[in-house]
Amino acid sequence: MIRLGLLMKIARKDWREIKSNKQILVPMLALPILVTIIYPLLMIGGPLSDPAGLAEMGGVQVLLDMMVGNLIRPMFVMIPLLITMAIASDAWAGEKERKTAESLFLLPLSDTELFVAKVLASFIPGMLITWGCWVALTGMIDTMVFPYIGYLYMPDLLWLFLVFVFSPILAFFSIFVNVWVSYRAKDTKSAQQIGGSVVTIFIGVLIGGIFGLLQVILVLLTVVFGAIDVVLVLLSPRLFSREAMIAKF
Repeated sequence: MIRLGLLMKIARKDWREIKSNKQILVPMLALPILVTIIYPLLMIGGPLSDPAGLAEMGGVQVLLDMMVGNLIRPMFVMIPLLITMAIASDAWAGEKERKTAESLFLLPLSDTELFVAKVLASFIPGMLITWGCWVALTGMIDTMVFPYIGYLYMPDLLWLFLVFVFSPILAFFSIFVNVWVSYRAKDTKSAQQIGGSVVTIFIGVLIGGIFGLLQVILVLLTVVFGAIDVVLVLLSPRLFSREAMIAKF
């Protein structure tokens, strides 16, 4: 039986270390600000302030479908992907740098509990930040466009699916890959460089958004990564055994 209280103690320790690590903290703050504040102001606020240009584009609805539906929504996928990647990359590589891994191995935790603790340390803040950014983005866009269209543009079903179904599944995949890379890498920077390959997922989502195929792409990726997540959970006892980790350290 997993002892959640002990796991949260390890997760809180990781969170305290993240607060003092600019290499992790900067992308965690910069990306949400870009996607939830700067991009909406530039992509939506700018055209709204130019009635003539807005009319040439086809009106507010066309602007929203183009900027929010085809660009901002795919960009939002970067938030759960990169934030969990940044935290998970430090999971074991950071312990190596700080020379604190040995103390973790001595804790009265099973291999599964040790792995789950590292997953929670990335998953919880990653999803809380993702959901917080979505609330902020929704509020900002609706505030800007309500006077023009007379109703709340966000959220819609696709946004709800992206935020509450696709994002957690994608976040877990990113965490698993980066935790696995982390305990094989020499340091956090190396882990981030190797684990950053998962960002290629974003390229597929962005292309889908540009060509109007975002719904199909999201459903397809949800099924694929959901299946991969199940396989990774089943394999985790073998991949993250204490003996294997001690040998790496």
